[in-house]
Amino acid sequence: MEQIAAPETLWSTAVDEADWIAASLAPFEDRLVASVIPPVFEAYARLLHPAHYILAKGMRIVRWREIAQWSGIPLHPDSQFHSIALPPVKPAGPAPWNSQGPERGSLEATDAEALIEPLAAYTSTPSNCLFCMWDGWGWDTAMSAALPGEVPIPVPDPVPPEVRYGPRVRLPHRDYLLYTGPIEAALAFAGSPGQTPSLWWPADRAWCVASEVDLCWSYVGGTARLIEDLLTDPALEAVPAVPDHLHSWVENYVVETSERATGELVGSGKSTIETARGSIKASLRKSGRMGRGGTLRIQAEGRNKVNSRAEHRLAASGDELPREICGYLIMAMTGLVED
Repeated sequence: MEQIAAPETLWSTAVDEADWIAASLAPFEDRLVASVIPPVFEAYARLLHPAHYILAKGMRIVRWREIAQWSGIPLHPDSQFHSIALPPVKPAGPAPWNSQGPERGSLEATDAEALIEPLAAYTSTPSNCLFCMWDGWGWDTAMSAALPGEVPIPVPDPVPPEVRYGPRVRLPHRDYLLYTGPIEAALAFAGSPGQTPSLWWPADRAWCVASEVDLCWSYVGGTARLIEDLLTDPALEAVPAVPDHLHSWVENYVVETSERATGELVGSGKSTIETARGSIKASLRKSGRMGRGGTLRIQAEGRNKVNSRAEHRLAASGDELPREICGYLIMAMTGLVED
């Protein structure tokens, strides 16, 4: 793991420094912007994580606005990635990205770096910031490494024992490790494996940056002037955000397509969905026990020739069974561009 932040970066057990966040967040299950970032700021921006076009040597960042131009679907402040990347009608030209979609839960390293200067200008404590890192990424634990046929060599745990086995920052459905440092410490782990903090803010709480694990965008809350600077910064792709708006939702045509396919599955046991970014073949084997449960098999083939197979044991029955099936089909459709 490569650490590129200032040497003042320190792991911390002062987890009560994040109590103000826990006290402010909306319920996690509400799926609001305010469920991710405290609704205590004057204004908010949503930073859109880019997709990528993978080249023979390296890769190129592809912004959402470029994908929107390709699909012909306008980019709105609340757009989901599938809103622009999975259009109901196949565009004429080739897609501008060939990766599986924007990274979830972490800013692009170049975007995080571009944030440093404008954020530093809007706090009185740029040398004293706090950073929460979700404890489920996997790289933050002790491990071993070895070439084939060789004895494994232990790799030290990057987190000191008093933090590893001490208190965590606990928010609904998420636990975090805490570290402190100057604002540049946001880049502490951005080199390798490429992870930015899940939450970070200065000691004076002038702003906050939040990258929820399951989202392919991040939020910034702060003064109206800070947010205006971010929205007009050419180095970033940002759109306005509203705390009481849903952070995630599904386009109507995706829901309707999945509902039609669900009807075919319940009636005949098979269905195929063709989209602008690939196809989905599904089959349903009912359990035969009073109409309860069954097995749903889904095979997805994306335009990038990335295939996936999934088998779901269905638990619902009666009127709830089609709803459960439809939910899995929606996940498969959006997964063609988001996973």
